[in-house]
This record gives sequence, C-alpha cells and structure tokens, in this order.
Amino acid sequence: MISSIEGKERYEIVRLIAEGGMGAVYEAKKIGVAGFEKRVAIKVMLDKLSGDREQVERFIDEAKLVANLIHENIVQIYQLDRCAEGYYFVLEYVDGISLFDLMDFHAKIGRTLPLNLAVFIAGRIARGLAYAHSRRDTAGNLLGIVHCDVCPHNILINTEGVPKLTDFGVARMNRVVSERVSGKLAYMAPEQARLEKLDFRADIYALGMVLFYLLSGQQARDLTRDPGELLLDARNNRIGWEKLPALPLDLDAILRRMLSTAPADRFDDTAELARELEYFIYKDGYGPTIVTLADYIRELMPGRWCAAEQTIDDCDKTVVIPK
Repeated sequence: MISSIEGKERYEIVRLIAEGGMGAVYEAKKIGVAGFEKRVAIKVMLDKLSGDREQVERFIDEAKLVANLIHENIVQIYQLDRCAEGYYFVLEYVDGISLFDLMDFHAKIGRTLPLNLAVFIAGRIARGLAYAHSRRDTAGNLLGIVHCDVCPHNILINTEGVPKLTDFGVARMNRVVSERVSGKLAYMAPEQARLEKLDFRADIYALGMVLFYLLSGQQARDLTRDPGELLLDARNNRIGWEKLPALPLDLDAILRRMLSTAPADRFDDTAELARELEYFIYKDGYGPTIVTLADYIRELMPGRWCAAEQTIDDCDKTVVIPK
C-alpha cells in the first residue's frame, strides 16, 4: 500500500478503504503548514489501467463532472491531480455507513427499516439528484447529467444522518448513448438496459428500485438469476411486486410511477419527485429529520456505525466511511 501522495498538495495515507475495478480509495490526511491537517478520501486510479486511454478519460471525467456539484446530498470532489502513482482525486470524507451495509444489518437481525425513514432517505437523494439534473453550462444549457448507478452501495449516510450520493463513475450526459451496459442490473431502468438514450428519468427509476428495497427489505429483481436473465428482466421491467408490503395508497402511487416502464410515465422532473416524497412524510406537520435518522442508526448499531473494512465490486464504489 502506498504511504503518501504528493502532487500539488501532500497527503499522508492512513489506510486502504476499498479497491475496485478502476481505482483504490484511501483515507488520508492533507498535510499543510503549521501542523494543519484535514481528513479526506483519495481515489487513485489502478496502475493496470493507466495505459488505457478510455479508462483514464473516464476517471478524469468523473472528477470534472462532480467537481462543480456542491450539494449536501452529494459527496463532493475537491481536486484532481497526478502523482507518481498516476491520476487521483480528492473527495469529501464521509464518516458513517453505506445504505447497503445498513440494509444488510437489518436483514441479519430480521428487522425492516421504518417506512418514514425509508422515504426520508429517498427524498434526500432525490434532492441531490434534482440538483445534479438541473445543472447548466455557462451558456445556460442543461448539462443533462445522468448518474446511471443509483444504488444502495452508492448512498452513504454520515454520522449526522445526512444521506449522500457518491460514485459518478458511469455518469454521462443524456446526449451520449452508451455502447455497453454500465451500472447495477438490480436497479437499472429498462431504457438503460436496452442501451437507449437516457435522461434524468433513468435515475428516478433507479431510485424507485432503491426505495422498493428499503420498504420491503428485498430486491425487486431476483438476483439469483444469471446475468443474461437479469438483463432481460431489466429490459422488460420485471418487478416482484408481491414482495412489497401493503403501503399507504399515496406512497404506493409514487413508487409505481417511479418504476413505470415508459420514462414519459414517470415524474416530469426530479424536484417534483422530491416534493411528493417530502409531502408524504411531512403532510401531518411533522416527520423525520437527519437527527431522527442518526439517532435511529446509533440505537440500532451502537458502537459500530460501519465495518472495519469495505470491499467493492468492479463498478468502483467510493465508500469512505469507517471510524
């Protein structure tokens, strides 16, 4: 493991947090003058990919894309640089837990995430997505950012209870049509699985699949099927609705609209979705907050907000969380 990184700034590596197909993620300390230190995360591109121009461009594009996304529900990227080990970028360090690990813990103890917290988390991520989806260039044109990989691995909850979306590694502008399927088949929109042109509504669909998982504790698709069969399930929008518990009618309507086969049948924009989710939990004048979520996790998992080590798959998850 590398011990330090020196580009325009110097970073002391604390430990390896995660390693995936594109890069390794480290906890690090930024070292400044007069004893200044700042806790950050650093994502370093793997040596084996440094000669692959397409992969290098993808790594750089992720940093450039997210650099100007400054929102409390999006993990921020501070800097892109290059050192002896290759390209790297510096990210906000999120001290907390991934949504995947939180749900996995619920499964192990036989509990279900409270409905109001499930909707709260989805609503916060919808706000982060609405921000990203609404970004414009200097001429005032929509950038058309699509995350393309909204899933529990890529949603972190910090110790203050703030949900944050991370890993824009397969994100693209909606004017670009991918030549290969990228993202998680378990959460993927039909049009994404069919390699069609995408817009923000593909992210709405993926967030709907995440919400299904939070509400039911089960995946909407059968992940025991082989990848080819799972790809067909995604293309044909096969959803195990029977796994879903009985929901309030208004929440059920929101979820089914999010998971509509045709993008045109989903929400007109992500901000509208966020408002609908927020209205559901706050219409009676009160509802969950980040404090509610943080307190719930502390009571559920006292002393262990996160695992000591994280592993990630080849989609390269920037899970930067352990205490």
